[in-house]
Amino acid sequence: MSTQTEPASDRQQILEAYASYPFDSDPAYQQGLASILSSGTLDDNTSDQVREEIHRKTRVFYFNKITGNSISPEEAYQYEQSRQGSSGSALNDDENRVLTLAELKELIETGNVDKIPNNKIIPEGLNTAPPSESVAAARKKPWETAVPTADS
Repeated sequence: MSTQTEPASDRQQILEAYASYPFDSDPAYQQGLASILSSGTLDDNTSDQVREEIHRKTRVFYFNKITGNSISPEEAYQYEQSRQGSSGSALNDDENRVLTLAELKELIETGNVDKIPNNKIIPEGLNTAPPSESVAAARKKPWETAVPTADS
């Protein structure tokens, strides 16, 4: 992390301003992001973690440019993580994050299984709906699909 000459309280205020900045409704930011995305920077094979890191870097760059501040993507990431930890619940942006084994263990041990991303509650009973009827024709056996030869 880079050395900063500003007091910690000023850094905290800058990070709070960054976190509350309306990137989603800023047309200039959205236009720049669209330009980056259209260049093929992110393809279908890019992981969610890499996508989030690139989005964070674009937000930090834009925020620094319009405000004249100089926060780093690492500071922004640490601040986002500290906000999530202090709120006690996962934010919507964090839904697809892969939990570490220690985080998963802690959530299970404390009974907070509802905070585990993509954790679905499976009902105990069987499905009471009647089964569906097949509408596909039965598949033919190999000897039924054989084409007659000229000898026959």
